[in-house]
Amino acid sequence: MSSSKEKKHVDVLICGAGPVGLFLSNELAAFKVNFRIIEKLDKHPNFSKAIFVSPRTLEIFDNRGLIGPFLENGVKVKQFITYQTIHELFKFDLSSINSLFPYALMSRQNKTVDYLIDALHQKKLMGTKNVPNVEYGSELIKYEEKDDHIVAIVKNINSGKEEEIICRYLVGCDGVHSSVRKGRNDWIFEGQTLKFSWAVADVSIDHELVRDDQVTLFAAAEVPEEHITLDKLQKLVDKKTAPIKFEIKNPVWLANFKVSERIANRYRIGRVFLAGDAAHCHSPVGGQGMNLGIQDAHNLAFKLALVIRNQTINPDKVLNSYEQERRPVGKNVVSGTSFATKMLSGNDFISAFLRMSVVPFMSHFFPQIVSNYQSNLFQIDLKYFPETSDILHKYKPLSRPKNKLIKAGHYAKDGLLKKVIPHKSHDCITLFDVFRSTALKHTLILFTLTKDVTADRNPLINTLLEIYSDYKNIITPIIVSFQGAVQTADVPFMPFFEEGREQHIFMETKFELHEKYGITKEIGQQAFVLIRPDLYIASAVLENDVDKLKAFLEG
Repeated sequence: MSSSKEKKHVDVLICGAGPVGLFLSNELAAFKVNFRIIEKLDKHPNFSKAIFVSPRTLEIFDNRGLIGPFLENGVKVKQFITYQTIHELFKFDLSSINSLFPYALMSRQNKTVDYLIDALHQKKLMGTKNVPNVEYGSELIKYEEKDDHIVAIVKNINSGKEEEIICRYLVGCDGVHSSVRKGRNDWIFEGQTLKFSWAVADVSIDHELVRDDQVTLFAAAEVPEEHITLDKLQKLVDKKTAPIKFEIKNPVWLANFKVSERIANRYRIGRVFLAGDAAHCHSPVGGQGMNLGIQDAHNLAFKLALVIRNQTINPDKVLNSYEQERRPVGKNVVSGTSFATKMLSGNDFISAFLRMSVVPFMSHFFPQIVSNYQSNLFQIDLKYFPETSDILHKYKPLSRPKNKLIKAGHYAKDGLLKKVIPHKSHDCITLFDVFRSTALKHTLILFTLTKDVTADRNPLINTLLEIYSDYKNIITPIIVSFQGAVQTADVPFMPFFEEGREQHIFMETKFELHEKYGITKEIGQQAFVLIRPDLYIASAVLENDVDKLKAFLEG
């Protein structure tokens, strides 16, 4: 074994090249952050593993220009149906979900990895600098944090050669057995491993109950804790689904496992972060694991980029917000999947009663409760809270009785807009289309209602320009106005063309988008809404409280 060490410097070292680490890599590459990504396996496994891409994750991929191959090759799942033997217990209809993508997309995890690696290669081909290849066969041995950097020792498992990497930040996306998390005693993986065993298999089934556009679940008690074979699996399926007969064939892989329900006590310690399964693990019920991790990375990436590029006044406040926002989400998913697992597979009277009586009753007579559960399952209604996050505006408007203004921590809402300068083929655009061009910055929207959009007639235009001037590197401003209030002469007066932006003023023919953001005719006030790169609202203020927005931006 060679013991020679080379020293190399990098902003971020990512450990783990699964979907979470690769999505984080794509984010950092887009933000032009210098990074490396290592993976101790020689190549990524050819297993299906995490197969569901949730609506919120699809929205994230869409915003980042990554969604093409997923939609081209994935299978849209519109229903989740649960049976107890031949009896249908309850059904989830995903078409009612309030999302641009009202379905779950079935895509093998190895394909998700392929798409994200291809996206990195495409960035390199398009001229993005410092986009590295995944360093397969490289294992993190140990690391030590210094005052302003981390010293990480990485070993090539084939040659035995060790390398010393100096990085400003280290992110563990390396799964349940994370070397990053195990690399220091401060991390505790709190929780338990359930006693009963599960079997997982990638097989073919030809039966009318098993359709491409739905997930069919059979509520059944735990499986024996023994090595699984195709013959044993067939007998197990026969027993659990009788009198229905499923023939299983063409196995790609078979495995036994036990469910661990755990969450790290911290998501950040110093210059080290955890994301994905390194930070949380839980039952596969609902298919949330990979999606939860990708959304961790989505939250973390822009915060790392702001700090590394010295574009934040208080770096610690920004980096602390990752744990403040994401750990409660992970904790809720762990507890929620734990309940669902016990309800679907438990042998006790309470589990059976919930499964056979309570849930079907609620599903039939209280569909809104089921709809709310679906939204929670797929993180559609996920909110962060200003009370716990240091970087969300704790804003209390003066006009409280009528106030319906969207709150900081809520996810942005989409809507149809008209371009002031129409394109030859179309003159409409969605707000989320606009966000795609501002995605690497915060977007500051001035909603004007029916007010004019020239500086001499509307004082808030000057306010918008002042904020833009002070925060040009991190904020892109746009205006959403009413069709009758915008003149062609309004278009060129703003200095946005230096960014190469064709459009900066957009119109509504109705007040639908204003209403979605809570800027109503009843209040009669214009409003500013600041949207983060991860599409969550950082601040929203009415025009009487513009000074509060400025104070928030100042730190």
